[in-house]
Amino acid sequence: MSAQIRVLLADDRSIARTGIRSVLDGDGGIEVVGEVSDLASAVGKARELRPHLVLAGVLPGTAGAGELVGELAACCGDEGPGVLLMAHEGGPDARLALGAGVHGVVLHRVTPEQLLSAIHVVAAGYRIFFEEQGPSGGHDGRFPGAAEIPGVAAAGFASLTRREREVFRLLAQGLSNTEISAALVLSENTVKSHVQRLLEKLNLRNRVHAVIHAYRTGLVAPPCREPVRPCTGSRAPRALQ
Repeated sequence: MSAQIRVLLADDRSIARTGIRSVLDGDGGIEVVGEVSDLASAVGKARELRPHLVLAGVLPGTAGAGELVGELAACCGDEGPGVLLMAHEGGPDARLALGAGVHGVVLHRVTPEQLLSAIHVVAAGYRIFFEEQGPSGGHDGRFPGAAEIPGVAAAGFASLTRREREVFRLLAQGLSNTEISAALVLSENTVKSHVQRLLEKLNLRNRVHAVIHAYRTGLVAPPCREPVRPCTGSRAPRALQ
């Protein structure tokens, strides 16, 4: 069994942390190891608890995401956690955060499924920028290819039915089964069946691998027109053991 992704929540709003934690606790592959409300506590708890990822929202009295990344690097070095920033808005400020060294940016209004996907993708060592229309990203603006995900059948997409392809495209955009059923005017049980069958046909383990596979193979075009470039000296999150 794969190790759980250890996540530290950092946000000065208690109610926000409670809501986010309820989402993360529903994913068996994620363990919330702690909650903090300020920068100093985030750095201290990261040193103590050694999370794989810090999920950061609003932190008072900081100069921005770059300060958090710098403090974590200073205290933890290469063994430090990655940083996934939850931003209110996309655009230049979010891109500046990526340039400052955060490993991913998602907007506060992403769906629970989109947030979980982003956490898994960043923990796997890739960068992500979740804009209004969906995610884009990677070390050089790409997601890993099918060959980089063990067991993925390169030609499996051709075996999907038309409806399964439609479901796959919406799934890759981070939509939940409920949202897909509304978009395609299908019952939720029918959507669940389509998802299960397409995962089996593509030999994908879960929805996260489906998202990665879809963006890498070009099934869904990244909406971010500017390539996401890693900043000089930035490091990937500490690998899961």
